[in-house]
Order: sequence, then structure tokens, then C-alpha cells
Amino acid sequence: MIPTKAQPLFIALITAASLLLAATGRAQEDYPLRPYYPEVPYMTTDRLMNEYDSTIVVDIRSRFEYEVARINKAILLPLTGKDFAQRLEEIRPKQSEQSLIFYCNGHSCAKSYQAAQLSLSMGFENVFVYDGGIFDWIMAAPDKATLMGSTPARADRVISKEALNRRMMTYEQFENEARKPNTIVIDIRDPFQRDLTPRIDGIRNIPLDPLLELVTSRIWTEKRLLFFDAVGKQVRWLQYFLESFDYFDYAFLDGGIRSIADSASKLKPVIESDRSVVSSQAMLLKLTADQRLNNSDRKVISYLLANIKFNNYVVIDMERLSLETGINDSLLLSSMKKLTSFGYATHSVIQGMLIVQVDPRLAWKGDNDSALWEEKVHEFETSILK
Repeated sequence: MIPTKAQPLFIALITAASLLLAATGRAQEDYPLRPYYPEVPYMTTDRLMNEYDSTIVVDIRSRFEYEVARINKAILLPLTGKDFAQRLEEIRPKQSEQSLIFYCNGHSCAKSYQAAQLSLSMGFENVFVYDGGIFDWIMAAPDKATLMGSTPARADRVISKEALNRRMMTYEQFENEARKPNTIVIDIRDPFQRDLTPRIDGIRNIPLDPLLELVTSRIWTEKRLLFFDAVGKQVRWLQYFLESFDYFDYAFLDGGIRSIADSASKLKPVIESDRSVVSSQAMLLKLTADQRLNNSDRKVISYLLANIKFNNYVVIDMERLSLETGINDSLLLSSMKKLTSFGYATHSVIQGMLIVQVDPRLAWKGDNDSALWEEKVHEFETSILK
């Protein structure tokens, strides 16, 4: 039994402990990823505001997301970029008293944690994640944020979750709307994501970058626009452009293609058009005569050239590639780095998938005398010079 005189103190301690536990619970609820990355230090909004001038802030999202909204001083360094590690060392030495802070879209965005975790594993010191994300920052420090090209960022221009959700449709609703006249259905996924597509007629495949040119030209303001992506995340950023350029009649597939991934009746495989792969004989001879390449390198590039999926892209599971070539992952990645450094291909690895863009002159699925081919050659040459 607790002595009577000690009871008030005991009650106070219990109350304090309860409040502490409640606060901890709320923190875990508000920032759900913190318990999963205990080794990654986080920085609060208040602390980042106080230390803003002395920090290095890195935005690890896509350029598209960065153009919509960003912290003003942030350096764009997409986590999925093939040269992420190399560029990070150019941004700041591994040993430095200057804080290196990664951020992405919000409390449940894991990319910033993954970037911080990778940096720590590379030996970087003073690494933090700002898991408040871009929208917490806009609300707290609009003078140090940009939204749709304007700074200070206007908080009233941030599209709420409710406004986004009002534009979401179930697949059944989406499919019914797609049948109506004056409606355009647009798949905004990248080419390498299009193994499966909805059983809807007339879908236009337009990735985000070229789509933005069409949106900003306002050619579809009189149309009903239906968009879908891979998992329902990219459409959030597209909505800013649609609203800014006075599009009112549009909707998104809730959850993207992933929402119907288990429904064979709603999906069909993408059937490649009958286009042969063409090559420049001069480029093939150059590749064949390159003495810097060993047998493993040649085996890898030969396999890739034989498996062009779309234009000059190859997308393949690393495990499958290793199995079919008989080359282990370490040697595969070594060969890919060499092929990239010698200018034959660019590559990235995302969740076990190897995504390769070969020189269009080495392999191109389609006509190699088209304007698109010439554009892709120029784009490739520019990318390998970076």
C-alpha cells in the first residue's frame, strides 16, 4: 500500500508517465516510419527553420515533383538516379559538421529515410531526415518554399487530401466514365512500367514529361480527362498543373494499376507492335572491337540488345538476368558500370529491377530514321555527358 502522504506524488508520476506514453504514441502515429528506421536521426520543422542557413538540404524526389513544390535551398538529387552516390560525395564530404538533410513528400514517404540510411552506410556523418516533408515546410516557412514556381509559397494553393480524394474513382467508376463520349484516358506511367494495361479501349500512353507540354498548351480543356499511374502517387503532382491551367473535368484511378493487380478480368498484357530491332552497323562494329570489354561485359550487352522492350529500354529482374546469363549480381553490376562509363548504356536498379537505356544507335525498336529516334539519340548523348 502507498502511504497517504506519498499518494499525490505517486499520482503525479503516473499522470506524467501517461502523458509521456500518449505523446510517444501520437508521435509514432504522426510519423509512422520513425520506429522502422531507429538508426536514422530526424530533424523537426522548428530545428530546420533555426538551422536553415547552415544546412545542406537534399530533395530526393523526381524532377517533376521538385518543379511542383520544393524547399528553396534544396539540391535535387533523385534517389533513383544512377549516380546518386557519386553526386552525393560532390555535394558534401563524408566528414563534415554541416548537417546533410534529406526530405521527400511527407510523414509516410520512405524515400528520405532510404536516402539517409544509404548515406550512413556510405560513411557520411551528420545525416538527418526531415520527415515533415514538403507540405509541412510550406505551412511553416512559406518564405523559404516554392510552389508552382512562386515564392513565397502560398499555403492556400496547396491541394488538400480531400480535394485530391474527390478526384479519385474506383475502377468500376473509371471504366464506366471511359466509355462516355468526349473522354480521353491517359496512362502516365513510364514505358518500362507497362507490362499490363486496363481492358479499356483507346488508352493513350503519355509519360509525365511530354504530358505536361500538352497540359500547359490547354488543348484538352473541353475534354473529360481520366488519368492513371502505377500506384496512385504521381497523379497528386499532375493535379497541380491541371488546376493551374484551368482543367476542371478530370479524374484519377484510385490506387493506380496496383489497385486492380489481382484482377485478371480487368487487365491485359501489353502486346508489342510488330516492330523489329534495328541497329547501326558502325556502332555494332565499334562495340565488337572495344578491347576494354571482357567476356562478361560482352555477354551482358548482347543479352540486353536481344531483349529491347520499348524503343531503347530494357527492364529485367536482376535474379532472372543472373540466371539466364550465368553471371552473378556483382559481376553484372560491374559490367553495367563499365558499359555506362564507356557510353554504351545508362542504367539504374530499383527494387531488384535493372532498368537500362542503351544507345539508340546500338538497338532501337522501330524506325531509326524517325524524328523520335533522332531526339532519343540526342537525349542519350546528353545524359552520358553529365
